[in-house]
Amino acid sequence: MKLLKKISYFVVAFMILLVQTSATGETETVEASGKTLRKMKEELAGLEAKLETSKREQQSAQNGINNSKHRIEEISQEKVDIENEIDDLSGEITDLNKDIVEMNSEIKDILGYYQLSNTGDSGALEYVFDSDDYTDFVYRMAITEQLSDYYDDKIKEYNKKISDNESKKVQLADKKVSLGQKEEELEVYIQEQQTRLDASMDGALDIEQEIAALRKNIKLYEETYKCKLDETIDECLRDKLPSGSLFYRPLANGRVTSNYGHRTYMLGGRWVSDFHYGVDIASYHGAPVYSAANGKVSAIIYRYNCGGNMVYINHVINGKKYTTGYYHMGTVNVSVGQNVTYQTVIGTQGGNPRIEYWDRCSTGSHLHFTVSTGNWGNDYSTYSGFISRNFNPRKVLKLPALGSSFSGRTR
Repeated sequence: MKLLKKISYFVVAFMILLVQTSATGETETVEASGKTLRKMKEELAGLEAKLETSKREQQSAQNGINNSKHRIEEISQEKVDIENEIDDLSGEITDLNKDIVEMNSEIKDILGYYQLSNTGDSGALEYVFDSDDYTDFVYRMAITEQLSDYYDDKIKEYNKKISDNESKKVQLADKKVSLGQKEEELEVYIQEQQTRLDASMDGALDIEQEIAALRKNIKLYEETYKCKLDETIDECLRDKLPSGSLFYRPLANGRVTSNYGHRTYMLGGRWVSDFHYGVDIASYHGAPVYSAANGKVSAIIYRYNCGGNMVYINHVINGKKYTTGYYHMGTVNVSVGQNVTYQTVIGTQGGNPRIEYWDRCSTGSHLHFTVSTGNWGNDYSTYSGFISRNFNPRKVLKLPALGSSFSGRTR
């Protein structure tokens, strides 16, 4: 019974250890990926097609922005024309009202003369009958009535025109408001398209960098290692990748400023939350950065907008494949395909936003160190593939607690 209990405890302990080992990922043995040059070239063609799609999206978004800006210019001119037309209508109304006042005054004079003639005022009658022409008197009276009717009709016509102008002014004012609303809608549309364009351009930059890295790897395997088209990269590189038994700190001295995992921090004046796929170590700007172990440089990305200069190195440690990543580098001293040791200075620490101005994700000079299982350019050729195998660097590298400093590269 006691023996059975011991066996049970042993089985349980073994299962727990197995689960923990699988969960950390760093002790997982990566078998041959089976990826061949043919497969890598197919992946390259897929990325190039994806890039073309991204460029078409960029062009579509840019066309939408350009057309909207042109329409906004047209609307602005239409609004100016409407304002001028409203001013002209207002001026015409003012002139019409002025004419109406004058015509009313003349009508009053005519009516006064007409009334005076009908009342038999001696002065007026004397003037009329002194002429000895009664017919002329009747004619003048008829003309007076006609002028009165004419002015009356003209006033009615002017009043109608004033009313029409006022209505047109209201319609033009409404049209101006409508154009203003359309203008605002176009501004929102431009902002949306600009966001879409920026996202597409960021995506295009990712794809272009991945394409460039994959092309370099294909060239390396074809020309340097003479890999056959349908030969797996593992078979081709067997015993050609420098091996080791230990990881070393990438900086000789430094302080841990950010751990692996979820975090919240200030970036560009606002709080940002994300998952941090590595450990940040700060030394002085320009401090030498070392390869964490013996290996081969598999990819280099220059001046990326979120990571700056980035170096990836493939390793075989105790028979297991790993890739280490070094981000926010100020300078890079190695090249793709170069063999390195843990004593090789691969570049210098950067990340100062006032110096490496293109690196928008850095808040200060530091090195972002990250580790994944598998080898870049063999087991995966994209950042997403690298991240899918990522794990906490502390699993293979001894580092002090967050905020603490260290001296020396050994464990």
